[in-house]
Amino acid sequence: MAIFVIALLVGSLVVPLVTQVEQRQISDTERTLREIHDTLLGFAIVNGYLPCPDTGTNGLENISASQCATITSGIACGRLPHLDIGSGRADIWGNRFTYCVNELFARRGAGLTFTLATAGNDVQICATSACVATAKLSTTAVFAIISHGKNGYGATSFATGATNPASGSVDEQENYDNNDANIVSRPWFTGGAAASEFDDIVIWLSRFTLLNRMVSAGKLP
Repeated sequence: MAIFVIALLVGSLVVPLVTQVEQRQISDTERTLREIHDTLLGFAIVNGYLPCPDTGTNGLENISASQCATITSGIACGRLPHLDIGSGRADIWGNRFTYCVNELFARRGAGLTFTLATAGNDVQICATSACVATAKLSTTAVFAIISHGKNGYGATSFATGATNPASGSVDEQENYDNNDANIVSRPWFTGGAAASEFDDIVIWLSRFTLLNRMVSAGKLP
């Protein structure tokens, strides 16, 4: 009986400890995402354009003819080019961050650098994969950065360069399928059913915030 009571007490301590560890991991990842967000702003101010995604696994952006190498619906998606920006090698679970950008803001060269008039092809941030009008959180995100959370579904492992298993959640699939301009950001839910599981963490930047910062820095008229 004594052993049973001790086991119950230990179990009651372990569960809160696990919860605390997971919450700390989430907080650390959110802090890293904010650092990447600010680093990308600095990169744009210095260079006059945002970086293209890394479509491979070497940490460097992939460029083709002065624009991003792979573009779908006006959006370029891949891994964060962490070596180019000097930040965001991997999240706390050891996976590369996914990075999607309005490719018009990542072009470079004479006549290609973005201006105050540059618009269109923005990343859409939505509360569900369906991305109906009532579920849209932002239609003017110039870029989005995604940590694929503890489960890591669909992410690229930093250690191996391999793609992790696919998710059963359509909302998580939206964040790595790279087939349109939509990214899902919503509260976590891990109810046990694969279709409802979602633990991605997303941050994005409004096109207007970027333009405002560029003007303030004297990089745009």
